[in-house]
Amino acid sequence: MFSWYGEFVVLPNEIKQRNKIKLEPVCPRLDCIKSVGYYKGIEPFINKKGMFKFNLMRTDGIKTDEKRKADYYLQGEKSMNFSSIYPLSLNDKNIVYYGEPNDKPTIKSGKAKIDNPMLPYKNDGYLFIINPDYTKIELLVIENGRFLIRGYTKQLANGEFDNMLKQFRETSTTFYNY
Repeated sequence: MFSWYGEFVVLPNEIKQRNKIKLEPVCPRLDCIKSVGYYKGIEPFINKKGMFKFNLMRTDGIKTDEKRKADYYLQGEKSMNFSSIYPLSLNDKNIVYYGEPNDKPTIKSGKAKIDNPMLPYKNDGYLFIINPDYTKIELLVIENGRFLIRGYTKQLANGEFDNMLKQFRETSTTFYNY
């Protein structure tokens, strides 16, 4: 069911300094530290060093249908949008969110319009587990899960994937060695 799991965290300052990462960015930067599985859809978001990171961005100032507007989205390499993140429910210590790739043929990357590298993955769905202070995000990818993603999110919030999630956490390996 899940093709990929990744754990993203705000890195400690000493690791940021050692890797020449800006210490106090305008928006939180979350780096993938562990993963398990394979998902080709992350490749456009991996930088030249091999890091996979997101900036947690507010949607203030973005013009879109207010019914469909999330409070946050995850911006990846070259200012590309990975996914909006829509909250569903709160469990004991984390908020469960869902999202999906942009399905438009072209997107903005910085100020330029480019072909959307996520278009081949437009039917995939994402589940996010985010701690209340937004310093840790866990991402679960469900290929071809876009149209059922809200149901999967409810299952995640109800604990139906706890065993699988525990296994991913235990078997994930270092994504990038900082």
